[in-house]
Amino acid sequence: MAIGVGLRIGRVVSTAVVASNEPGTQDPVVIARDTVLHIDEDGTTSLGSRPSDNEARTLAGFLARVGEPAGVTASDGRVYRAEDAMATAIQCLLNETQPLPAFGGDDDGSEPGYTATYPSHWDSDSVASLRAALDYAELRHVDLASDAQGAATWYASEISESPGQLIGVFHIDDAGSTVTLVRSGVPAGKAFRVPTKGAPSPASQLATALGSFGWLPPNLDAVVVMGDGLVARDRSRIQEIANSISTKLTVRTLVGPGPEQTAALGAAILAAGFVPARETNSARIGLPPSYDQTDVLTGGLARIRAQEMLEAGENDIVAARLLAVQPADEDEVAVENAEDDTDSPPRKPLIPILIGVVLIVVLLLVFLL
Repeated sequence: MAIGVGLRIGRVVSTAVVASNEPGTQDPVVIARDTVLHIDEDGTTSLGSRPSDNEARTLAGFLARVGEPAGVTASDGRVYRAEDAMATAIQCLLNETQPLPAFGGDDDGSEPGYTATYPSHWDSDSVASLRAALDYAELRHVDLASDAQGAATWYASEISESPGQLIGVFHIDDAGSTVTLVRSGVPAGKAFRVPTKGAPSPASQLATALGSFGWLPPNLDAVVVMGDGLVARDRSRIQEIANSISTKLTVRTLVGPGPEQTAALGAAILAAGFVPARETNSARIGLPPSYDQTDVLTGGLARIRAQEMLEAGENDIVAARLLAVQPADEDEVAVENAEDDTDSPPRKPLIPILIGVVLIVVLLLVFLL
């Protein structure tokens, strides 16, 4: 096939990538949206767009709750299964990719491929729950792969000089980090999940993962570093992590595009028919998507914080209602909260200070004259 569509539902940003493996075709098309579902009174859903006049509820924080019986609570108190919400979000992204670009795929008689990624540390039950939800939503044509498989495929297609290499994927998010080893495009056993609190260094995490399989850092062809959630906003921190891994393990280390778009781009490459175990970079998809051009968060900081509250289970209904606030109001609230959260002393009113200065100057002039 010539066209591949990669999809990824992230903690804060969800991404769709449309790519072609035909020589001479355009670079990947990237669509990025807030991971917030808007549901209208008539049942129409959209992902990350601004609310419509007949919006009934909003829904967020579902990625971390896939497979949980308790589900996730919408802004009006209604409870949804998290995997169904994720399947709906994937459908919304798919709708936005239509019509597909006029190369390969439907226009040349071949069917486009579709691959969605899921967090690498998910257990088999969570993956099965998402698979069942996709099937129920008539999305059986969408294949599933882990974020690490997507990242390793991006590296194998765009960077690596030989197929079938061992790739380390270090994926950091707001709750911790996940280390996955991928060989010939297939994860080598389960991923290693490490919470943020008390976590060893990224290099130590990778060394431990390698040692559990009897490997050493020289066995790695490269390490790909990715980010997700709020931590992905700090690109300098992601680069620092990559630099530390490169220095301590003496291994080639790269920060993936985005860095939260790497998995979606790799999923599109997989969907286009690329096989990491056999192919080399002779059929590159194209340049990675630009982070600056696709960083299109539409909700503001308040929406992101509310989503984090949802995922942490602090207060589902309150956080979900915050998600329903108009973006302009959210930004103002976010700025006020940011000022309140700082440790700096409160600002004194400007007018009283000016009056005091004027009085002092007048008194000095009286005494001098």
